[in-house]
Amino acid sequence: MKTVGINVTHDASLCQCVNGEIDLFIEEERLSRKKHDTMPIKVIFEHLEKANLGLTGLEYSDYDLKDTAAFIDVAIRKTIKKQEFNIYKEHHLLHALCGFYNSEFDEADVVVVDGMGNYIDENYHECASRWHISKPDVVHLIEKQGTVRFDCEKLQDKDIHGTFPMGIGMAYSAISSYLGFGCLGSGKVMGLAPYGKEDPNIKPFVLDDGLVNSKLFYRTQYGANFIPYDYLPEDWYYPKWDDNVQKIANLAYRLQKDFEKWMTEFILRCDHKNIVLTGGCALNCVANYEYLKYLPKGVKLYIEPVSGDAGTAIGLAKYMHYSKL
Repeated sequence: MKTVGINVTHDASLCQCVNGEIDLFIEEERLSRKKHDTMPIKVIFEHLEKANLGLTGLEYSDYDLKDTAAFIDVAIRKTIKKQEFNIYKEHHLLHALCGFYNSEFDEADVVVVDGMGNYIDENYHECASRWHISKPDVVHLIEKQGTVRFDCEKLQDKDIHGTFPMGIGMAYSAISSYLGFGCLGSGKVMGLAPYGKEDPNIKPFVLDDGLVNSKLFYRTQYGANFIPYDYLPEDWYYPKWDDNVQKIANLAYRLQKDFEKWMTEFILRCDHKNIVLTGGCALNCVANYEYLKYLPKGVKLYIEPVSGDAGTAIGLAKYMHYSKL
């Protein structure tokens, strides 16, 4: 049986499985040469047109452009000549399924942490979740945490933002943007962190109660923005780096350490001997090494290599196979 999953978020991708094994997986950016491309045009027309497909699923997130969904609908119907396909709006679940099926565990607790996924309700996006999954397709949600929706009007003014639930992944992305790397440039912040050191002037990103310090941020229609305080410039730009590079590194260092602390505590909530870690935050390879120091003896940790949004296409294609067994 052939199954196909298509991801229509950033890092757009397509995965085709044959009898549950990956036969084809490709990201749009490899063909379009546009980093993190969100429109899977080439992967559809260049790779689906000649395929004799079975079940096809489309992951379409609520916060993507509505025009994208309309285009994909037409493109898929024209290309694969099918009148029906399945649409899934379970972003974190598809991350979880990707990691679980690739891990080859028969049963595991799965941890998903990223910037934000689909809407939980009218106020929140999902940002962290834990699942228990067993083969072939038994899925149980253990817990899900939310970060406030970016279109919440009362949070679009940094002077009245107040406090609000915020995910650690969104905080990391906001600092990445503040330092000039863009919201998807978190890997550069991770690479900068070892050059930093403890600095009493840098405020904590994670509070003693384990919550992200949302007072350092405000939300806009474009996501989360960092509010620099007196010790830090209001805006970084590269010519300033020569004079302030140690401050920049110290900021990255504190963020990385607080990120590791938060992630470790969230992972240790799992009580199964097999643990899978996935979602965009699982790409922080420095933190991934730290988790091993705290896991109980006998616990196995699998970290999904395709933890970014591209991997949701894999999770969808494999899930459609196993759910039909």
